[in-house]
This record gives sequence, C-alpha cells and structure tokens, in this order.
Amino acid sequence: MDGRDSDTRWWTTPRRLIRKLLSLDDSAHAIALGTALGMFVGMTPTVGIQMLIIVAVAAVTRPLFHFNRVAGLITVYISNPLTIVPLYAAFYYVGTLLVEAPMTPAEFQTQFEAAMDRGWLDPLRFIFAEVAWPMIAGSLLIATVTAVPTYPIVKRLVMAKRRLPGRPDVALQSTAVPEADPEPEQPS
Repeated sequence: MDGRDSDTRWWTTPRRLIRKLLSLDDSAHAIALGTALGMFVGMTPTVGIQMLIIVAVAAVTRPLFHFNRVAGLITVYISNPLTIVPLYAAFYYVGTLLVEAPMTPAEFQTQFEAAMDRGWLDPLRFIFAEVAWPMIAGSLLIATVTAVPTYPIVKRLVMAKRRLPGRPDVALQSTAVPEADPEPEQPS
C-alpha cells in the first residue's frame, strides 16, 4: 500500500499536513486553538518534549477549555531536526535584543552547531547552561508573535474548507439532496 489513496501518509508533505489539520473532526474553534497552542510550543526551545508539553497542557486545561490535541501535536512539528538550528539562532538573536547575552549571535550559531555535532546532551547543556535567558526571552516573543495570528487564520481556513461544495466532509454534514441539473434546451 503506497498511501496515496488513504490517510496513512498525511505527514509526508506540508500540503498533506495542512489538509489533515483542516479536516480534523472538531469545531473550527478547537482546531484553531489547538493549532495556535501547538505553534506556541513549537516556537520554544523544547524540541524533543514538545509533544509531551501539548499532552500535559491538554490534561491540565481540560476542565477549563477544550482544544484539539491532534492539531497541537501536528503543529509542533514546525520545529524539528531540520529547522532547529535556524529557529534557535532566531530565538537567540531576538533574545539578545531583550536581555544581556554572553556571546554574539554569530558565536552562538557556531557554538550551537558544534554542540549539535557532539551528541544530544551537549546542545541541551549549551542552551540551558550558557545561553538560557536570551533563548527563553527570544523564543517567548517569537512564540507569541506567531501563535496569536495562527488562531484566526486557521479558524477561517477550517470554516472556508467546510463551506466548499463537493467536499466529502461537507457532504456528510448536509442533509439536503441536491437537485439534478436540468438538461439544456435544444435550439429549434
């Protein structure tokens, strides 16, 4: 099975990822809120535990409000091993504008890339022992700036997708049977 006709490979391309996100079975509000929370967590220096953070937030906030956990889990993949170096460099650079930093952004990038080459523990030590405050300050600002517009954008996209004619997920919600198109009259 190659996955083309099924939903088994939704994670393979950004287009499939977005389609899956917009097709989740939940309210537009819950999907948008889950996506915004996932974007916020994805824009923090917590790669490796971001999925756990989403699940924990869902458990803690369950009595207060509902968000789509799957939307949050999908969205945290914005930060991954391919995007970690540029994202962390951006977090650090923005953080240096807000708090005192122990090194320049160029020195940070060089040392972070070297730490990445030495294994999984060195990057953690480097981030949390040497550059924690600029990283945290920068990531919280970037996370807020990216998460806030995510909610209304995703909510509108979900609502627009559900309004499109001929979509299977929309057809299931409709109980009206569409009338057949009349045959065009032949000119005499």
